[in-house]
Amino acid sequence: MAVGGAPGVGETAARRLGARHPQANIRTHHGYFDATPGSAETTAVLAEVAAFRPHVLFVGMGMPRQEAWIVHNLERLPDCAILSVGAAFDYEAGVQAAAPRWTGRVGLEWAYRLMRDPRRLFVRYCVEPWSLVPAALQDLRAARGRRGASAAHSGRH
Repeated sequence: MAVGGAPGVGETAARRLGARHPQANIRTHHGYFDATPGSAETTAVLAEVAAFRPHVLFVGMGMPRQEAWIVHNLERLPDCAILSVGAAFDYEAGVQAAAPRWTGRVGLEWAYRLMRDPRRLFVRYCVEPWSLVPAALQDLRAARGRRGASAAHSGRH
């Protein structure tokens, strides 16, 4: 089952995938619903997912919304593989161009995507990462402290 994308996008992606994999039984629900935990729309989507009983649930509602939705509803989701897939439905449906493969291999897919959609991605790629610097430094200090304590405990200096 696929949850995410704009209305109609998931259906188009499912049709394209179904043409290549006719044995697959794919159901979709768009990602433009009130994803607030406990909302009527979230409850309805969860009931639809539970009724379908998927082996794999693809959630493509953009980061971090898709991850938050999965975490908040994990206890209510069926026992299946759950994958957050971002814009995969858009790519499969042909409504958004995927970055050339070489950009991913050299670590520049983010730059390609930023150039294609700067209004939407500038804050995510150029501003938000800086808010993570304090947490990253704290993690590095903690790791260095653990390494130092481990070395002292084992007699190494």
